Amino acid sequence: TVTASVDTQFTFTVSGVAGGASVNTADVTDGDTTATEIDFGKLVANSATTTAQDLQVITNAYNGFVVTVTADGQLESTNGADIDGYRNGNYDTTPVASEGATPVLGDEDTYGHWGLTSDDPTLTSGLTNPFNAGSGGDRFVSASTTPVEVFRHTGPTDGSLTGQGTTRVGYKVEITSLQEAADDYTATLTYVATPVF
Repeated sequence: TVTASVDTQFTFTVSGVAGGASVNTADVTDGDTTATEIDFGKLVANSATTTAQDLQVITNAYNGFVVTVTADGQLESTNGADIDGYRNGNYDTTPVASEGATPVLGDEDTYGHWGLTSDDPTLTSGLTNPFNAGSGGDRFVSASTTPVEVFRHTGPTDGSLTGQGTTRVGYKVEITSLQEAADDYTATLTYVATPVF
């Protein structure tokens, strides 16, 4: 009888991305981020602002891993205003092409919106490419209180290859001239990385 065991290895890292970096082919970051802060800065009407964070997983889990991101709510200010989920308050759960906010006077959901994208081309259990990664990109979903899958791989990885051990998650916001004034819009994002044995 010959037996053996191998300990689990699982390391998940979030890193900031500098301004001027490519995000899923179609976008370029407008400012720097850190591992714990995404600052869109002062927003300008009808001008989209894009930021990003890099994710890395190193693991020997036989069936790889899944990473999701969850928002605790919309970008909200203390005066009660918010920047709603992509697109125009529709809170899209299926990635669709990026588009600017389309304001309708009296409908605050349409005054501005924000969403996210990923450059991982093999997501969900079907290993599909919902964000059109590597084929033009430019697809976004709403940040959501329901987990959004942004990174997946089906086997061990040393964290070196895009879509297997690394991915870039982009965040994009655009407002119109009707977006309510406030200097403290905030939301909290939480990544959850899960090994699959």
